[in-house]
Formats: sequence, structure tokens, C-alpha cells
Amino acid sequence: LQLGLSLSLFTVVLGHVLVCIPYSMTVLTSGFEGFDRSLEEASADLGESAFGTFRRVTLPMVAPAIISSLLVCFTISLDEFIIAFFLTGTEATLPIYIWGQLRFAAKLPGVLALGTLLLLASFVLMTVAEILRRRAARRTQNEGGLHG
Repeated sequence: LQLGLSLSLFTVVLGHVLVCIPYSMTVLTSGFEGFDRSLEEASADLGESAFGTFRRVTLPMVAPAIISSLLVCFTISLDEFIIAFFLTGTEATLPIYIWGQLRFAAKLPGVLALGTLLLLASFVLMTVAEILRRRAARRTQNEGGLHG
């Protein structure tokens, strides 16, 4: 099946979006699971506009899940070499650049240092995402205990 798309950064983005959607939906579903709709109704009853309710009530409640989802998807996307390799055109993504530099022995120390930094950055991002997810889950449990 050919869609008529030429290989480019656009096709790489489409591939990464396709791979990241299940991870994102998992994180977002767990974040929205404990959301109490009565808070939005109370805000509307007190005269807040729909946008104001979203900005002051909904967004702060779901922001940890959204940020966690973004961090998880960024980390997964950064580590997906195969997708970038098969879907990139003439433009080089960072994983393709690193792979291309491995052919030159003189550039190996720099590539290894960059790989170490990417590994550390991935670890830090995943840790931050997990901390935000746990904080949101703990807040949801505490609010459930107050209302229940």
C-alpha cells in the first residue's frame, strides 16, 4: 500500500506519532481516571466561563498526566532509531546522525559521550514522568478519600 508520501521528516513524525499513541493513551487514561466532574460543574455553577473552568480547574488537575505523557513520548521518540532510519529522507535526525558518525573511528569518543548524555537524559525524563504520575495518583487518592 502506497500513500504517495515521499520520505521526509514529516513521515518520521507520522511514524513516531503512530508508535507513541498507545503509550500516551495509557498515561493519559490513568491520569483522567480519577477526575471528578463535579468540580467542573461547581465552577460553572459559581459563574465561571467554560474557558475559565478549563484553565483554573480542569487543566491543573490533568496537567501531571499530560506532562508525563509528553515526557514518555519524547523519550520513546528519541530512542526509536528504526523508525527514523526507515522513514527519513535526505534530512538527518539525531539518531541517524549518530549512526552515521559511528563509521569514523576519530569521531567515536564524541559519539559515545553523546550517547551517554542521551541515555542520562532519557533516564531523567522517565524519572520525572514517573514522579509526576505518582504525585497525580496520590492526589487523586487523597481527593477520593475526602469525597468518599
